[in-house]
Amino acid sequence: MLVGMFADSHCSDREVSCRTRRPSLSYGKIAAALDAFTAAGAQAVIMLGDLMDSCVEPADNVRELERTGALIRSAGLPVYCLRGNHDCDILSAADFYAASGFAAPPFSVVKERRALVFLDGSFTADGMPYRPGEVDWTDSFLPTAQVGQLGSALGDSNVIGATVFIHQRLDGCADARYNVRNSDEVRAVIEASGKVGAVFQGHYHRGDRKEINGIRYITLPAMCEGEGNSFIVTEV
Repeated sequence: MLVGMFADSHCSDREVSCRTRRPSLSYGKIAAALDAFTAAGAQAVIMLGDLMDSCVEPADNVRELERTGALIRSAGLPVYCLRGNHDCDILSAADFYAASGFAAPPFSVVKERRALVFLDGSFTADGMPYRPGEVDWTDSFLPTAQVGQLGSALGDSNVIGATVFIHQRLDGCADARYNVRNSDEVRAVIEASGKVGAVFQGHYHRGDRKEINGIRYITLPAMCEGEGNSFIVTEV
């Protein structure tokens, strides 16, 4: 399955954020990415989290998310949009998906016996979901129930191959603030299945690539950084 993918667009009406981020430029960058996806024949759009960031006036967050959602849906492709820490900090899950017009991603999608598995690391170490206005981005965790779901999805006898998607990092970044706290446990489940070829991640704006025990961990560079664009079209 050919997909178009991007991460960390941080869309908002702010011109500059954290010195290097250009959130207001991300709308044009997304439009350019969608054109490239369509031209390449992509069958879906995958967004790896931190679609949005806080506006100058927080009351405008919903308006800007509605604008962004309409832009992405205009491509006419299925959209699988994960939430990142910035998305969680400004809106609840229900409000985020209502305003964007996206369906919350199913845990897994199986196409031609290959599973696309979407994980949500937006939980604290005690298993509580992130709450707007109270997010500590350095505290990311995959709850026990979700680890079990991952094992079940990969253990499906109808599935012969799989790709995993998550916002935070599972590959043991040297800067541990970006890691899912129980990433060792999650990787053990992924490796035990013998079916996962790649894990796609966001969150770490510089991007990265690793291979651990035969599995590729691909961290997409952030779309929001500087004036350049960042996205990929790839088979999954």
